[in-house]
Amino acid sequence: MHDHRVSRRGFLRAALGSPAVKAPSPHIDATGYTPTRHFFREQLRPVAPLDSAAWTLSIGGQVEHPLSFTYADLLALPTVELPATLACMGLGPRNALIGHARWRGVLLSELAQRSGVQAAYAQFVAADGYHTYTDMATLNGGLLAFEMNGAALTHEHGSPARIIIPGLYGYKMPKWVTRIDFTDTPSGVWENRGWSVEGAVQPSALFFTPRHQEAVSEQVQLSGMAYAGLRAITHIEVSVDDGDWMPVPFAPASPGSWTPWQIDWQPPAPGEYLLRVRANDDQQTSAAPHAIIVRFPG
Repeated sequence: MHDHRVSRRGFLRAALGSPAVKAPSPHIDATGYTPTRHFFREQLRPVAPLDSAAWTLSIGGQVEHPLSFTYADLLALPTVELPATLACMGLGPRNALIGHARWRGVLLSELAQRSGVQAAYAQFVAADGYHTYTDMATLNGGLLAFEMNGAALTHEHGSPARIIIPGLYGYKMPKWVTRIDFTDTPSGVWENRGWSVEGAVQPSALFFTPRHQEAVSEQVQLSGMAYAGLRAITHIEVSVDDGDWMPVPFAPASPGSWTPWQIDWQPPAPGEYLLRVRANDDQQTSAAPHAIIVRFPG
């Protein structure tokens, strides 16, 4: 790989001076959301599709009023729409298991209030036997969701209903939920194996375009996302061939949502280039840099 390191001034002049090049990514559309058909899917074991007409949600444990809801009951409750990013614990440079969607459902705090909770934790149980839990303070920011991107949940994404709690990794947000138990002695599949009880997302930064080892033209759009859960992203920077870290402009995102970024760049000469991106959050926590190599044939 040739040494094509450029100065901060040179990078910004080349990046900001070139016209936009549209480089679509399946991870994000023009509205900033991930199309449902491209949204990543992870699960513990196979689950047969659940019949919404026969599905019920039971709420019990340490509550004053045990409750049971049908799907029709759920749709009749007050609902909210919540933009939120979902990231897998396995998210990494070669494994972009992350997506951003509009979720509609019933506030978990509403269900807790109706049942009269007398416990410290909410434990979620899914149709596949998966279970996990959160404390009551964390529960207050979440939804029992039944819609994704304006349509009913697909089976792959948790139909009839799933948990969405902004700022947590996906293992804290089970699909195909059938029961919520309020308890002081919770249990979780991955928590019992030593995974974080809180499940709070750690900062990450990724390229969406170009792809690793992609051949690029003389004008290329560098794009991707940074995400730090409920914390705000404060800096996003790109480096070329181990040169200076150079700032990338971005618009602030709401808590629990990823921060998309993009900048147009012109390779100064034919060859291979090492591109890296990193980000910081408002607690000065840094994301490990994501690196890719691109080729400019010239």
